[in-house]
Amino acid sequence: MSVYMKLLVVISLTLTLSHVDVHSARVRRSKPLTLTEKQKSDIVKKHNALRAQEGAADMEMMTWNETLAAAAAIKAAWCRTDLNKPPLPGTSFEQYGINTMYVTGKPLNLDDSIQYWYNRKSDYNYDTQTCSAEDCNVYTQVVWAKTRQVGCASHICDRVKNRPPRYRNVKLFQCNYVPTSLSGHKPFKKGPACSKCEGGAGWCKDGLCNGQCTEAGKDCSCAAVCHNCATLNLTTCRCSCAKGWASAACSERCEQISHYCNPFPGIPGWPPSWCNHPEHGSRVRHNCPVMCGLCEVDLDAQAGKCPPVYAPGAEVYKLGAKPAKLVEPDNNGSQHQQQCATVALLSRIILSLTITWKALL
Repeated sequence: MSVYMKLLVVISLTLTLSHVDVHSARVRRSKPLTLTEKQKSDIVKKHNALRAQEGAADMEMMTWNETLAAAAAIKAAWCRTDLNKPPLPGTSFEQYGINTMYVTGKPLNLDDSIQYWYNRKSDYNYDTQTCSAEDCNVYTQVVWAKTRQVGCASHICDRVKNRPPRYRNVKLFQCNYVPTSLSGHKPFKKGPACSKCEGGAGWCKDGLCNGQCTEAGKDCSCAAVCHNCATLNLTTCRCSCAKGWASAACSERCEQISHYCNPFPGIPGWPPSWCNHPEHGSRVRHNCPVMCGLCEVDLDAQAGKCPPVYAPGAEVYKLGAKPAKLVEPDNNGSQHQQQCATVALLSRIILSLTITWKALL
């Protein structure tokens, strides 16, 4: 072999080994960061602590969801900060919210990341639902009242692919949420904590609606507030609305809010069967309480005819409020209250089973 050919072989081997070294270095730098059980618990606690301080009447308590965390790990490994997202593992479900944080040149602090998302509150106007900055969705997602589950993951990326080249050796943190926040809607209802919980019962833990409760006990304090001559059942922690009123606190008139309720044949809308729909049931019940059998219409119902009734665990007491009295169900089992409870419980069970079952396929 000539000297010239030997030189070419040496150069070729050198370039090949150099490429392998660089590639190996990138693989070493791009890797997942496994969250410990304590970190998962701290993430949930941080979210719930921030949510509890909003002065919301319907803020749900968050819990950890491993399926959401698995989807977050997939997205974080993409090393991108855009809004594209994979379906939950083993499913086609993509209707979940995402928040992303990335840092470079310093350690990743999970608590600070969640706090940063929440701090965008200073740019958000609750009354007008407008944002003075480019985006306030990271804040509204953290405090979206209906969100009950969160799952997060972290990844070290050689570079962030949709960012300038200087973004190297980046620590990326991603959280996924169910249900997701929606634009054009206020993130929560203001009022005494747990007085307007979506499920209808006012069970409360640390100022947050605890839908896992079925009776009073540890982490289950009744904080319901009932308006417009409603009666409060302390056993179920539910308001039984007088004719003409609806919602968990009986503070909204019993009427169809949307024209999509009870559609005529051939006209698009929400049929009564959607009152228990695993994805859309909550929205349908809110907009179509009459169709879903949650209240009885009375056009002559007068607001404020009776003072509110506060449960012993309610955080806010007002002068002149009637003390709560235990109302035992009648022999028929308080059909209206059981119906409300069954609709809310079935919706939660179906949503949970749908996500979990599909993820295990």
